[in-house]
Amino acid sequence: MCKIIVMANQKGGVAKTSSTRNLAYSLAELGKKVLAVDFDPQTNLTISFGVAPAVLQETAASLMMKLVMDEALPEKGSCILNIGKVDLLPSKKTLTVAEVNLLIERKDDCLAKLLAPLRADYDYILVDTGPSLGSLTINAFTAADEIIIPVDPELFALVGLKELTETISKIKQNLNPKVEIIGIFFTKCSKRTVLYREISEQVCVTFGHLHIFESRIPTTIKVGAANSKGLSVMELDAKNEAAAAYMNLAKEVLAYA
Repeated sequence: MCKIIVMANQKGGVAKTSSTRNLAYSLAELGKKVLAVDFDPQTNLTISFGVAPAVLQETAASLMMKLVMDEALPEKGSCILNIGKVDLLPSKKTLTVAEVNLLIERKDDCLAKLLAPLRADYDYILVDTGPSLGSLTINAFTAADEIIIPVDPELFALVGLKELTETISKIKQNLNPKVEIIGIFFTKCSKRTVLYREISEQVCVTFGHLHIFESRIPTTIKVGAANSKGLSVMELDAKNEAAAAYMNLAKEVLAYA
């Protein structure tokens, strides 16, 4: 059965995109059929796959506008790019236009409708979201089976997390009763620092009722370097500690999600 997993945190800079990119590749390495969906107008996930958004015609942005306007969608999969072991539904900055129209039309289920026919083709669909709780993120939560929250254990790590979990609870009550937060995982970890130890402990205490993944993604320039080359960190340097950490995270997801 296909799982739609949304990577979400309204705080920016917590490595949502890098984590979506590398978790998708790691799951594919473990033999799973994976679709990565760029649902952020910044289009960083699309760029991290080495794709230039400007040259694209049909994307998540145009498909969402068709759904908002009640227009017919193109043939299933016609907008999906196959990039190595992972498929990608790319996006463009015009997704901001769709975001406004989703808000105006009060349509919360367009992404769910878009992804529903794709479930049969994949084991996992991973959705990258932007740093907000706007209409795009609400659509993502409405489409999701599960939500993973990446946290950067630095100052202000807890900012917005309570609001995020409360929003997900409201989505569960009103729009998507099946959605669950399957856990929190830490990114950009400098394990030798006092700040890392203090903040990670604080997060674990405050959100101890949620699953905390054991895999912790270390701080390394290799992740950014891989993104700039359109690669996963494993493809760039399979022996890098971040590559190993994302592979361990993928194994945890398989076991827990």
